Amino acid sequence: MKKSILALVLAATATTAIVGTANACTTAVYHNGDASISSRSMDWFGHDEASVVGTGKGVKTTYAATDNAVQGQSKFATLKIKSFHGASTSMGKGVVAEAMNEAGLEARILYLSRTYTAFPEGTAETPDVSALEVPNWAADNFATVAEVIDAIENGSVDIIDAEVCNLPTSSGHGHCSQAPVHYQFADKTGDTAIVEFVQGELKVYRGDIANVMSNDPELSVHLEFSANGKKSDGSIHPIDRRLRGKEIVADMYARNVTDNDAAKNAMKAVANSTFAGYDQLDHSLETPDVFPTLWTVHTDRNQGEWVLDRYDTWTAETYNFTMFDVNKAESTTLGIHPKTSKSRADCTSCLA
Repeated sequence: MKKSILALVLAATATTAIVGTANACTTAVYHNGDASISSRSMDWFGHDEASVVGTGKGVKTTYAATDNAVQGQSKFATLKIKSFHGASTSMGKGVVAEAMNEAGLEARILYLSRTYTAFPEGTAETPDVSALEVPNWAADNFATVAEVIDAIENGSVDIIDAEVCNLPTSSGHGHCSQAPVHYQFADKTGDTAIVEFVQGELKVYRGDIANVMSNDPELSVHLEFSANGKKSDGSIHPIDRRLRGKEIVADMYARNVTDNDAAKNAMKAVANSTFAGYDQLDHSLETPDVFPTLWTVHTDRNQGEWVLDRYDTWTAETYNFTMFDVNKAESTTLGIHPKTSKSRADCTSCLA
């Protein structure tokens, strides 16, 4: 993109939705010395009633509702954050937005609107993974980013389109949409990847350019902004949130933060700088709207630990692989929103 064209786009984003919705989940991945950590926010209107589920290895799982779905027994124990319990997909209720396995592989879904996202048609010869099941599939079956990307790129699976219904929106429930998603993966070695399907074309980004991620536009446009010197400002638009995350991570590398505790403390700045208040309006849109941060999860890949911070509670929740039997093919709900009645949550312990 030429600088003159980029300047026009930058000017336009100040007042219109030319680069899409302002929904702005933000992730940042850091790996240096003893530290192998991440921070990720979930931004969405409404309440996703996120629950944390621990699942032992050996669970029999199907990853698409097709006759040609990938099936098998999970190879790794996992922690998963299940969001939007009231939403429905072809696979059931809710969507796993965040996952980490005992090997330290992270897999997550973030929003990328259908302005950009379109999945190619699957083939009869290749087994299917639903676009909404990718974090499940990756965390259940792979130890490293390289393994996940190889499976995606070498044609081992077809990642196929999927529909999700009854997501909460500012106008209520009942809306259905084809999967508006892209993915980030990270592992204990520091390897990081972002995967997008832009108008049917697979795009994979590896390394430092994939360590911070937000929502619209597609990543290639974000990278053009960075390459042409755009600096972050005070808006809650995803372009600016990603830039703020990049600036904080770059500062950590510049200071060579290698101590794990020091890195975790520094990474809190990402969560704090990208947090959007529940009723905060994003005025970068032609019609201002709200896209609040519902929760932030801080990940320690080496320790296999999550610290989950919900926007409307004052006590962070800690989860790890000692809280359930990693060798038992069973799912256990480890935590639900404190304000959510147990009757609306998953079963406390259920056979997977």
